[in-house]
Amino acid sequence: MILPAPAPTTATTASTIAIRPAQEDEVDSIVELAQAAYRGTGGWTTEAHLVSGTRTDSSEVRAMIADPAVTLLVAVLTPSETARDDAESERPADGTVGHDHGDDATASHDHSNDRNSSDDGADSTDGTDGTDGTDGTDGTDGTDGTDSTIVGCCYTRREPADADGLARAELGLFAVHPSAQSRGLGRRLLTAQSDHLQRAGVDLLMIRVLQSRPELHAWYERNGFVRTGVAVPFAGDPAGLQVEGLGMDVMERPLHEL
Repeated sequence: MILPAPAPTTATTASTIAIRPAQEDEVDSIVELAQAAYRGTGGWTTEAHLVSGTRTDSSEVRAMIADPAVTLLVAVLTPSETARDDAESERPADGTVGHDHGDDATASHDHSNDRNSSDDGADSTDGTDGTDGTDGTDGTDGTDGTDSTIVGCCYTRREPADADGLARAELGLFAVHPSAQSRGLGRRLLTAQSDHLQRAGVDLLMIRVLQSRPELHAWYERNGFVRTGVAVPFAGDPAGLQVEGLGMDVMERPLHEL
C-alpha cells in the first residue's frame, strides 16, 4: 500500500512513502539509516549522549531479512508520478535528475541495540506525535526502488507462545531518519507491524526502552504500550554505555483483547 507523504508545497516536491518488506540490496542503506537515527545529531531520537559505537551492521541486517520469524519493514520515499512528469520535462541532457527527500524528520530508535533490540526508539516513530493519518499499511507495496530513499525501518521478531499460551513479538531497529521525523512516519511503521502481527496471531508486542529517555517512554505510552515493571540489562555492548549501569525497561502493547 502506498502511504501519502506530508502535503507537498509544489509539484516538484511531491512524493509518496511506501512501507514494504526490506530487500537484500537495501542492507547498507538500512545500516546507514540506523546509525543516523541512533547515533547521529539533529533528531530527537538520538542516543549518542548515552551510547557510543555502531547501532547495527550489515551482517545483522542480512540475518534479519533471512530469518522467517522476522519481519523487517522499510519506509521508502519515492517521487510521485506528478513530480516525475515535471522532472522529466526539465531533465538535463545527461539524464540526471534531482531527488527531493521530502520532509524532514528523522528518528529512530530502539535500543535493544545490537541484538535484536526492541527499541526504545519509539520515537523513531518520528516522534512527536503528530498523527500520521494512519493507514496501517501492511508493508507490501511494491515500489521498485527507482529514485527512492529509505527514510525509516523497524523489525519484529515473533517468539513461541509462553506457558500461558500468549504469543509475543519483539519490536526493534525502529528508526526514522532525522530529516523525516515528527511527521507520523514512526506511527505508520508501528501500525504496519501491528497489523501484520495481528493477522499472524500474535497477542503482545514487546519493546525494551533505554532508561533515561522519558520522552521515548511517553511516546510509546501514547501509542498503546504499558510498562511491565521489568528492567533488563542493556542489550548491546556495555562498553558503549556512557552512563554506567544504564538498563532497559520492558513495555508491552496488546494487539487484541486478552
